[in-house]
Amino acid sequence: MKYLIGLLIGFFSIFSCQKNNQKEINQSSGKLPTESKNYLNIKINNDLNVSIGELTSIDESINEDYEVINKHDTIYITKQFLESDNIDGKNIKVLSNHKTDINIKYDISFNFIGNEKESNYLPISYIISKKINSESILPSFEKIYNDIGVQNFVKTNKQKIYNQSYNTFIKYYGSMTENDLKSCCPADYENYSKIKKIDNNHLLSLDLEKDLITVPDYKSIIIDIKDLDSSKNYVVVFKKDKVEDLSKNSMITQKINWDGIYWLYPYNIDSEKQGNYYINISKDNNEFGFSGDIQFSYKINYKSTDNKLYIFDNNQSTVDPLAVIYKEKDKYYIKSDLIKMERTDLKETKNGYPIRWAKSSDDVPDSPQ
Repeated sequence: MKYLIGLLIGFFSIFSCQKNNQKEINQSSGKLPTESKNYLNIKINNDLNVSIGELTSIDESINEDYEVINKHDTIYITKQFLESDNIDGKNIKVLSNHKTDINIKYDISFNFIGNEKESNYLPISYIISKKINSESILPSFEKIYNDIGVQNFVKTNKQKIYNQSYNTFIKYYGSMTENDLKSCCPADYENYSKIKKIDNNHLLSLDLEKDLITVPDYKSIIIDIKDLDSSKNYVVVFKKDKVEDLSKNSMITQKINWDGIYWLYPYNIDSEKQGNYYINISKDNNEFGFSGDIQFSYKINYKSTDNKLYIFDNNQSTVDPLAVIYKEKDKYYIKSDLIKMERTDLKETKNGYPIRWAKSSDDVPDSPQ
């Protein structure tokens, strides 16, 4: 009897060892477990997968609800349908055979929702960073927005938020004829007629959501994964807007020399207001700002693709550009939500407003042009 028991123990020990050995072989060969069909599974490489869920599919497959794009060593995720789930509040699992360090960043801004077809984020933004485990719940936006750091930012920049929201509101509804707006959207017309008469000094008396149709929102969630074994970094970005094509294949470095000063005078020539929008691209100083009655200034970096120059805030992510400069033959154009145009002689084209270029600041004329 003892002999029989010994044989059984030996058999199960051998079977258990074989099972564990097979498990180790699977891990060493880079085979990672897969999640259920309700998870969006992103394979970064043979040693690293990211799964996010559970998500509700508009189609029969979660993969049909999202587009996954790999550009500049960054993986972007965008929704294919407005009704598709956002990923805040969802589970995230970083599956790897290596040790990892994971940080998430929420790029928080304010979204003008007057146009139901697309998002329209204000230029202002704030990035909050949190460290998470390999199996965590991505914090909901409500929880992130109530963070004391975010609330301090909102409080400190309240006037700027209202100014930008008001300008975006006026620009959007002002682009429609009065008759078109009145016939299609009587309530919006009534609200617009009231808001446009408000003195700039009294903007804070308005309700940001009800009057200016602007709500706090996040533009993107950035998942930064560091592989501690290989010291490599991987970035996954869930972006609510479509991703511009900034692929390496379209990057150019020699075809266009973007160095110089770009400037745009936004006021009518006979206006008492003064100031220029300017972008300085040079070896020693890269800056985007406005010099005049209302001043702002950003230290910038940039990327070029074909005939476009994308301008980014140095302190923010390189996902949402502050401005885009287009070159068409020997002319330049600029698109930016920061630009508020009052001139009646300049019309916005599909590439934005025409902007002047000079080799250096010494060549910029003193009088408005």
